[in-house]
Amino acid sequence: MSERAGTVVDGKYELIEKVGEGGMAVVWRAVMRGAAGFSRPVAVKKIKQEFRASDRYIRMFVEEARVGSELAHPNIVQVIDFCTDKAGAYYLVMEWVDGVDLAAFVNSFARAGDKAPWPLVVAIGVGALRGLAAAHERRRSDGKPAPVIHRDVSPHNILLAGNGIVKLTDFGLARARDRIDSLTAPGTVKGKIAYWSPEIANGGEADVRSDLFAMGVVLWESLAAERLFTGETDVQVFRKIIACDVKPLSERRNDLPPRLTALLAEALDADPTRRFDSARDMAQQLADVLKKAATGDAHNALAEEVNRARHRLGGRFLPREAAADGAAPLGTDSIEIQFSDGESKPPGDQA
Repeated sequence: MSERAGTVVDGKYELIEKVGEGGMAVVWRAVMRGAAGFSRPVAVKKIKQEFRASDRYIRMFVEEARVGSELAHPNIVQVIDFCTDKAGAYYLVMEWVDGVDLAAFVNSFARAGDKAPWPLVVAIGVGALRGLAAAHERRRSDGKPAPVIHRDVSPHNILLAGNGIVKLTDFGLARARDRIDSLTAPGTVKGKIAYWSPEIANGGEADVRSDLFAMGVVLWESLAAERLFTGETDVQVFRKIIACDVKPLSERRNDLPPRLTALLAEALDADPTRRFDSARDMAQQLADVLKKAATGDAHNALAEEVNRARHRLGGRFLPREAAADGAAPLGTDSIEIQFSDGESKPPGDQA
């Protein structure tokens, strides 16, 4: 089926407009139609045409639906349905988050020559970490732990609703630990380079603490309004990640509580054992910073600023491919890199 506005998927999901496009998939704003005039806004995701013949990518998409359907939490975008058309193409239907992503939110301040208020960034971090904790603490129906590692925590995958609710999305690269087989080829890592942890860059396995490192990068960038690991090429970025050269946030702005900068330094420690034990722990300690600073109702303030950001960005959800004028987006498309013979090779240096 050729995707265009007005197309109806599975007899009930009408595509309205394309709102996001990454390396592998396209996301549409859509409306679910029901009996007696019932309707509900939804997001519909579909793999791009060029990837539909790949069994591995199809399996990853099916896995994203499976994992998402088992993660019920207010801070995680909920999976509503998984369906197919007559041509056999799959569609993932999710709740529609009417707002902006974190990258667009930060860039909306950059447009005005400003930086996002730190209490709002911290409140966003707390919400995202609570969603991440729900994934990390997932259990099977028999009660046994079956954690889900996100592996793609980035500004584009943190959505901010107009009512102030923070939603973590895009578990397309996630790995649930109750799966015997891996959907990633041995020796392969996936995700956005700029948010990898040093151990991932060195060919290690993704785990809870690599997700927390990625969240630390996201918060550092959101506060500094610039990229943490930069370079003219992916190779340069890769090497900076391995070196884990994290500049103090106090050099970027002088209004941050010392406790906040210390917590982010802990999340961004090169040694995974010196990071937080869990997403829940990191969320609680960030929440304590907000509480002690007596910054007021961060939730309502966030809702107001999200709606202001939408106004500054033209009154709509900013498509992922659209960058704010004069401000580089805080993320890149997901990529896949193969390590050879167990040895780390930076992007562009693969054999």
